[in-house]
Amino acid sequence: MIPADAAPLFPPRPTALTQEILRPLIGPGDLVIDATAGNGHDTLFLAECVGDAGKVLAFDLQEAALISARSRVLAAGFSGRVKFFQESHAEMAARAVEESVAVVMFNLGYLPGENHDLTTESTATLAALEAAARLLKRGGVLSVICYPGHPAGAAEAVAVESWLAARAIHGWRIAKYGAIGTRKPAPFLLLAMKGG
Repeated sequence: MIPADAAPLFPPRPTALTQEILRPLIGPGDLVIDATAGNGHDTLFLAECVGDAGKVLAFDLQEAALISARSRVLAAGFSGRVKFFQESHAEMAARAVEESVAVVMFNLGYLPGENHDLTTESTATLAALEAAARLLKRGGVLSVICYPGHPAGAAEAVAVESWLAARAIHGWRIAKYGAIGTRKPAPFLLLAMKGG
């Protein structure tokens, strides 16, 4: 029996599960997008995956987020692989060519350690998902972590899940992963592979 303090977290957090699933789908030289850079954990993960020949485009409206993300990427020695944009993720379509991106990651909600009233919003997120859909290659993957445990996050989660479900008629393959039976709604992961 594995001691409780040595056992892996089960079920895994959506952030860890996302990276585990996406890692084998990202190759050296790929162009990928971190739509919500936050503190840079996903940005760093993507930079590791794409190698020296690849590129990560990272977006966040908050200066504090970009400072944190840049610092994390710089400390790992990957600053040449990442281009940061202090703008809405809805603007990503202006930063890449259609059907050129292998993976787009979204980690919605608020920036940990900062003002929890500043959250991603459904309108901008849906616009960003539309942009991501155009930028993804066929077979490219979109990941979205939703946080329905607060009112704005709950509304955003419903909107995102509905938007993704509608992609199924266009040949996209979609999955949802998350804990059930929790005291308050738990964060969950949505994954979608672009069909066509």
